[in-house]
Amino acid sequence: MVTHFVSLWCRSLRWRTIELVSAICQEISRMSRNIPPLNAIKAFESAGRLGNLSGAAIELGVTHGAVSRQIAILEEWLGVRLFAKSGRGVALTAEGRDFLAETTKLMDGLSIATDNLIKQDRPLLLRVNAPQTFAMRWLIPRLPAFSALHPNVEVRLAASIQPVETITDPFDVAIRRGSISAASTPFLAETCIPVASPSLLARQPVEEVRDFEAHTLLHAESVAHLWLDWLKLAGCPGLRGRAQLRFEPLYHSLQAAIDGVGIAMGPSALVAADIAAGRLVPLFPAIPLAMNDFHLLIVPGRDPGRNRQMFRRWIEEEGARND
Repeated sequence: MVTHFVSLWCRSLRWRTIELVSAICQEISRMSRNIPPLNAIKAFESAGRLGNLSGAAIELGVTHGAVSRQIAILEEWLGVRLFAKSGRGVALTAEGRDFLAETTKLMDGLSIATDNLIKQDRPLLLRVNAPQTFAMRWLIPRLPAFSALHPNVEVRLAASIQPVETITDPFDVAIRRGSISAASTPFLAETCIPVASPSLLARQPVEEVRDFEAHTLLHAESVAHLWLDWLKLAGCPGLRGRAQLRFEPLYHSLQAAIDGVGIAMGPSALVAADIAAGRLVPLFPAIPLAMNDFHLLIVPGRDPGRNRQMFRRWIEEEGARND
């Protein structure tokens, strides 16, 4: 009898405990903030403020598809359509406009709070995404000068030639040859001519364009058109050279030229230091091939950031000095 009573008492106590825990959980749930996924909020706020998903992708340093997926997650979470198709793009719905006003206000408040929290003497981070050869032969040798002017800015350099809108890693500044977008600005003009090492020319001189027929021509797949365009400009469109060597990045073909392997096409800004040091000799400088300027893009956002603006002013001055 006692055993039966204890069993009933334990069972009752267990249910009361379960009910108590359930009540506590319900109260916690009631008190919890009803906040959607923050990554989805960031994607929506950026796309809504900029007016398109592509701009948001550039600002956030993710793909167009990633922004679209985050917005879909937010719409599903809210049970409300925030964007509607409009022509070839999207436009905010009435609910989307109302929600954007509040989210932008909150994001701006968070940004201000963050800026106030961060001490001014802490390093300012600047993430730069630039092509490999440009980074190696033009930017990196000049970065100590930037650091001397702005010691509180920490530069993190990533090398890439992929389209800006497909970059998945976050970045503040992108550099590419040719216009990146309507918001990008040119800072470095270039032309291109053949270059070769003094030792190669000593063994096999080049007096006229036809003399290239006795040489190995070095190509870079990233700019595979350079030799064809220059030979056409020089009046020898059918010339092929004794042999052809092809490299993926441009800096490999330039290094091969320095090593006397053959003759490469040398973009003026990227081979200027080698020519000045005597490692390369310019051939037919009177026949320069025009190239697209290098452009710089500051990722669009509410605050351009003083570190980004300092870098843009500095690199524009360096580009003008290169002319």
